[in-house]
Amino acid sequence: MTFKVGELVIMQHASYYTEWNGALGVIVSPLAPRTSMDLLSMQYRTNASYRVKVLTQDGIVVDARPHQIRRLRGPEEATNGEKHHVSSLPGGIV
Repeated sequence: MTFKVGELVIMQHASYYTEWNGALGVIVSPLAPRTSMDLLSMQYRTNASYRVKVLTQDGIVVDARPHQIRRLRGPEEATNGEKHHVSSLPGGIV
């Protein structure tokens, strides 16, 4: 799954800024190899990541690996992961 610059995403699986899990973000740079500081080990690491602006009051631009972001759910998607099927029976009988 690839994301486009300008696409809104949900932050998830944070390794350091866990308070941003579930926060809205916007992709500001496409997927590319980037070297950044791993704040847990305090070592530089190179990973394929997106640059994402976290849309919170204290939000900054972070490097997010693909598993750390997900698409917004559309209105037609159920929140419990199940798709609901609308019956085609006459009179709206379900």
